[in-house]
Amino acid sequence: MSRDLASTSADLLASLTHLMASWASTRTQAAVAEEAGVETDPLDLPPLYMLGLQGPSRAGDLATALHVTRPTMSKQLVRLERAGLIERHADATDRRASVIHLSSSGAAAHDLLVARGVEMLQEAISDWDDDEAVQFATQLGRFVGALRRQHTETSTR
Repeated sequence: MSRDLASTSADLLASLTHLMASWASTRTQAAVAEEAGVETDPLDLPPLYMLGLQGPSRAGDLATALHVTRPTMSKQLVRLERAGLIERHADATDRRASVIHLSSSGAAAHDLLVARGVEMLQEAISDWDDDEAVQFATQLGRFVGALRRQHTETSTR
């Protein structure tokens, strides 16, 4: 690896670390929720986002996808259920398990959160030309896909 590539990789790691810390922070998520008009604990937003992105899931699968413990996920889901944002349905393949779905209110909340997130991204790249934005989105998608494959390979060893 060349010195330039090593330096670029270190810069990329630093930028990603700052991005993840900022975006995932309770403060940022609370602000996004407030600006979107979604009233829920910001700690409970990740499963709401994930259900909106990937559709109905078992609680254990959500915990795995979000890298939290099952007890943590269970508490989050109880709060989301009490808020009317999710519903539990019996799993057709295993009656002992349930599948978590967004309720109509949960789907509406997800849509509001995504719309606010899109607005934030558009504000951040407002001085980019369209080609730059498309290229960035394409490369970021490629990068995230490579990290997911790497993580999957590492976790199955």
